[in-house]
Order: sequence, then C-alpha cells, then structure tokens
Amino acid sequence: MRTKKRKCENQEIKMNNNKNAYPEEFVKEYNKAKAKIDTLQRCTKCVLPETFPFISFDQDGVCNFCNHYKSKAPLGMDALHALLDRNKEPDGSVKCVLSFSGGRDSSYGMHIVKKVLGLDVIAFTYDWGVATDIADRNQRRMCEKLEVEQIRISADLDRKRENIKANLIAWLKKPDLGTIPILTSVGQQFFYHANRVGKRLDRDLIVLCATPFEHTYFKAGFAGIKPRFMSSKRAIYDNLKLAFSYLGKYIKNPAYINKSLIDTFGGYLSFYIIPHNYLRLFDYLEWNEQDVNRTLLEEYDWETSDETPSTWRIDDGTVPLSDYMYYMMSGLTINDTFRSNQIREGRISREEALSLLEVENQPRFNAIQWYCDKIGIDFKSTIRTINNAPRLYDAPRLYESAGL
Repeated sequence: MRTKKRKCENQEIKMNNNKNAYPEEFVKEYNKAKAKIDTLQRCTKCVLPETFPFISFDQDGVCNFCNHYKSKAPLGMDALHALLDRNKEPDGSVKCVLSFSGGRDSSYGMHIVKKVLGLDVIAFTYDWGVATDIADRNQRRMCEKLEVEQIRISADLDRKRENIKANLIAWLKKPDLGTIPILTSVGQQFFYHANRVGKRLDRDLIVLCATPFEHTYFKAGFAGIKPRFMSSKRAIYDNLKLAFSYLGKYIKNPAYINKSLIDTFGGYLSFYIIPHNYLRLFDYLEWNEQDVNRTLLEEYDWETSDETPSTWRIDDGTVPLSDYMYYMMSGLTINDTFRSNQIREGRISREEALSLLEVENQPRFNAIQWYCDKIGIDFKSTIRTINNAPRLYDAPRLYESAGL
C-alpha cells in the first residue's frame, strides 16, 4: 500500500542566499522541479523518496532501507585506548597521520586526536585542485590553533582540473545518474598518498574522520549495484560489476575515453583496490552534530559558507554541482541519506529532517559558478544542460522497470 504523497507548504525558493543575480530561468526551473519532488512518496520513517534506487515500501510505507537497518553503537573509548596502546612508541607517545581536508569532520577529528587524546599527530592533505577557499582557510586555522604540522601534497593542479573538465564535458554530452561520481574519480588518489605518507614517516596509524551517517547506497545504486543490507562492505563482485557498468557507459559515451582515462583508473584503484587499513575515529567515538559545530565555531572560529547553513561538505568544490545534478535528475542529494541515517539512529526526528532538507537541498549557485570557473567550463551552459536532463520523478518507476 502506498502512503500518501507529501505536499510541502513552502514549494518556491527565491534563492535569497545568492549574492549574484543568476538568470531567472534557473530559479524558475529549480522551483518547477521542486514542486514535483515535493509530491514524491517518501518513507514514513526516514525521508528517502521513491526515486531512490532499489527502494521499496512495506504496507506501512516504511522503506526497505529502514527495515534492514541495524544500529551500530560506537566501539567506545576503552576499545580506542586499547588500539592506541598497541601503537605506543617506546617513549609512550602514539604517533599518527590524520587525513585532513579542512572540512567539518576532519577538523573536529583533529581537535579530538590532538586535544582530547593527546596524540603526536601530523596532518596530511591532498590537493587535487578543487578544494574550496574555505577549506584552505580552515586548514590554516586548525593547524595554527592546535600547533599541528601539516604535510600538503599537491597534484599537478592544471592537469587535474583539465581531467575533471574532460570528464564533466563527457557527462554533459549524455547526463547519467550512474556516472556522476566520475567527477571525483581523479581525486581518489588521496588514499594512495595517505599510505605513502604514513610509510615514509614510519607512522602506521592513519586516522580517518568520516562519520557513519555518511553512508549512501544511491551512488552505486544508480550504476546498477543492489544494496547489501547484511554487510557493511561492498563485495568484490560488486566492485567488478561497478567497473563493468562504467565500461558499458564508456562504450555508449566515447567522450569518456579522453586524456583523463589513466588518472581516472588510478583513482578507481586507489579507492577500491589498495589497502585501507585506517583508524576510523568515529567507529569508536560518538559523533554528535551539535557538539561538533559548537566546538568548531566557538573554539576555533571555524569558517562557514554564506550560501548554506550546513557545515557539511563545504570543503569540496565538487559537491554543490553533483548535488544539483542528483537533485534535478532524481529529487535527492547526499543530505537525504545523511538525515535518514540520523533518523534511524534517533538523532533527529523525521520532521526535523524534512525541515533541514528544505534549506540544505537548495542549489548553491555561487559555489557551482566557482567550480566551473576553476576548471574552465561555462557555468550557464552547464546548468542548462542539467536542467534539460531526463528526470526520474517524471517517470518515477524508470529504474524499477529497467530491473535496477
């Protein structure tokens, strides 16, 4: 039985948070899309819409992602100290490398690792050409305040941006929800470089600060990979299937066979193949959004964006564009999955999540403009192509009928 479709009272957004006067056509097209998205069926427990890949609803309107969800409590401080004890140096210190982007969670992670745990930490940052200016400034703030040494490895930024541009041009020739992650593929060598830094510094402990709420299924789902509810890790079979899915899309869209190919393949190997033997800090410690924001803003004068009240993912210049792609084509963004995971863990109510999404899913046109300028592509034509791309909510059972 289908639940009643939700109709939001506040359907039109005027984009008052944008400094620049963008074409009225963009605002109208967004509001037109949002009016349809607001009528989609959503899970009665979380906020995932019916356009989410491989979603289904039971007779109470609860989605299969909620019904299969298993709450996972943090391992705890005792378990973390036990791990740290195994990594102690003869002088009693614990040395680590912290992956550090200047984003919310790695900044908070630096606070925990240095100030709370008292570790001997060196921050590692990989610059692949599209980190935001806010990220750079927050990196300096945190490192200076906590007196943490930072190792910054920069790729050939001009080449990286050219490769990003080549992949984006290819995507715009044939917009496809399943290939949006290719925009970040050339930046995934981060893991390779993190491993090298740890080895060169003789520091086996590499700390990652992603939160458990970030887990999404839709990026792989739009490429045809079904969710594995019984496992938190993707099977080797799924990685191979994903590779073949991309191969098929490359064949259908030869524009992807460009100068970025080797760089893109290197990113795939770094993300899916090489060892990721890291200490994932928030597998051990509780992550509370209010505490994180309060700590960063009050203790470190951490900088936020003037385009969104959210403090999440404002360090990555790709996110505003990829979120706009996902939203306009499928009616959801990474915010929908993040808030849904928080609901399942009892951190926020469904009503709070819906209220937050009203703001968080608004397009950040200033940030998209910055990104387009950075890689050398026309902003207006990019937005127009996305606005003209096929939309799942115009045919919400498209993926189901295709057997995905």
